[in-house]
Amino acid sequence: MNRAPARRGFAWLAGSLGLVRAQPARLLLIGLVLQFLTGFSQFGTLGFLFVLAVPALTAGVLQALYLVSLGHRPPLMVLFSAFSIPLRLFRLFVLSMVMIAVGMLAAGALLSGSLAGLDPAIIARLEQGDMSALAGADPAVLQRMMLSLALGVLASGALGFFAIPLVWFSGQSAGAALLNGLAAIFRNVLPLLAMVVGLVILAFPVLVLVSLLLGSGQASPVLTLLVLFVLVAYQLVVFGAQYLAFRELFGAPADPDKADPGDDQLVA
Repeated sequence: MNRAPARRGFAWLAGSLGLVRAQPARLLLIGLVLQFLTGFSQFGTLGFLFVLAVPALTAGVLQALYLVSLGHRPPLMVLFSAFSIPLRLFRLFVLSMVMIAVGMLAAGALLSGSLAGLDPAIIARLEQGDMSALAGADPAVLQRMMLSLALGVLASGALGFFAIPLVWFSGQSAGAALLNGLAAIFRNVLPLLAMVVGLVILAFPVLVLVSLLLGSGQASPVLTLLVLFVLVAYQLVVFGAQYLAFRELFGAPADPDKADPGDDQLVA
């Protein structure tokens, strides 16, 4: 595991933009498919299955970026690469469950006090799936709920940032990947913070477009499509920075498709 200087965080972002520019059409198509699948997160059991599969789908996007870095044009089905290697898929599912549990615990620790301040009638409506009930809640309570959600996402994202590529490219177990991933984060806080600052700066034009869309009563299909493409491109930049950070800190990744055949079996 290497240690990078702070300025490398910006270099990962610049390199990520270069990766996206190398195969923009194919990567955007892969990102759009991922965005389409994200829609299933709104539907009960399908939503839980999608959340469980997020690390596996993330591994697919990282595999696509790996192929682009080698000068190849990734096939569309590369998004589902993890589903073709059972053992690594199993490890990614285990990792996903740990990420979900930690995210829920982190969010719940901050959310518990917020729920105590909610009107019982609003809670009853929320339990029935009526999200419009939040409109009648105290703004301070809503702010605390949003902060708790952000904390849960941040905790899950931090766990998976290096753990997912460590499972996928390095074939590590979920436990080893989590420990090594967290160690890499602690050893490289400064470049990772620099990367986050760069991502926040890049997010400004994205937020402007989204506000334009939400601010107009009747958004044109062209503007809606433009916002969708910008959001997908932004996600790809994040994935690209994740891949390049992993490659620099842990070395050049190995192609999982060329792993030892024994890795394809769920054996001890």
